[in-house]
Amino acid sequence: MMHNLFGAFVFLVIGLADIMIMQRMVYPQMRKRYEEAKVTGSQGRDPALFMNGIRFFSLILLPVL
Repeated sequence: MMHNLFGAFVFLVIGLADIMIMQRMVYPQMRKRYEEAKVTGSQGRDPALFMNGIRFFSLILLPVL
């Protein structure tokens, strides 16, 4: 039982580290390119949708595994 809780805690910490890296390094560049593409009308999906997916995976799915 304790191994399961410890494993879930480890994966939660890994997920939080993943979110921090994405928000500080990857998301600002994605947001900048998205805003530049909005001027020309060639934007794709909003990067916030991508970040919501990362948060769901990192905070819910990863610890459940």
